[in-house]
Amino acid sequence: MAFTDGVMAVAITLLVLNLEVPNVPKGELDDALVDLFPSLVAYLLAFALVGRFWIIHHRLFETLRTFDGVLMALNLVFLALIALMPFATDLFDRYTQEPLAVAALGTVLGLAALCDWFMGAYTLRRDFLHEEHRAVSGVFASPAGLGFAAVFLVSVPVAFVSPLAATLLWTLTIVLHYPLGRWAARAS
Repeated sequence: MAFTDGVMAVAITLLVLNLEVPNVPKGELDDALVDLFPSLVAYLLAFALVGRFWIIHHRLFETLRTFDGVLMALNLVFLALIALMPFATDLFDRYTQEPLAVAALGTVLGLAALCDWFMGAYTLRRDFLHEEHRAVSGVFASPAGLGFAAVFLVSVPVAFVSPLAATLLWTLTIVLHYPLGRWAARAS
């Protein structure tokens, strides 16, 4: 858990490095800050998504009674994808209207969400969870949990049609997190 927390903390910290303090003549700071707004939005979106991954990851791993090498390998793949977030976010920030840049961030988000879902499903199948936590943790390995990965992965081809629509799909995962989570909890 400490290693995972460290990787997540570094990734989230590196996200802010994409925001550069403007170097402008006196009296032009207000325009420069307005120009910085899209970069700030990219940062906040990536911060929220990495933060969401961290919370879900913690909820799963704090309920484990045991683990194995496969779960550790899945966790390393997940962390590799999280470590790519600052690069993918910077690419998206610099080329927001470029379908390939939007698709790259969507791919990283989708694969991270898919890997997170696989970890949850694997721990349930292998009976690694304490019994009293199976129902709650099962929500993250449910079809609703897989739905988040699907939204990110669907955003990849959508990005080639409309980069804005793909970005709105990512935002939708934040908005739908709570209703889908409640739906999945009732279904399980």
